[in-house]
Amino acid sequence: MKLKNPIKNKGGATVMTLIFMIIICCLSFTVLMLISCLLGRAIAYIKIGAWFLNWDKDLFYSLRIGISAGVLTGMGVWVRTKLQEQQ
Repeated sequence: MKLKNPIKNKGGATVMTLIFMIIICCLSFTVLMLISCLLGRAIAYIKIGAWFLNWDKDLFYSLRIGISAGVLTGMGVWVRTKLQEQQ
């Protein structure tokens, strides 16, 4: 789909944009995973009555998932931007 009035990006899809996108996506996914772990623990606390919270495992799990999903998403968004830039 071609835009009628596309906004011109003077910088384009550079390597700095790639690094920035990867960092932002990794941070976003890590925070979302940490929040979902905490919500899951809160739901278990409401249903069972016991608070099973292990910060080390939850933080490591959130970082692992956040980094793996963030790198792939950041690279995918950057490649899409690069392809649209070349059209």
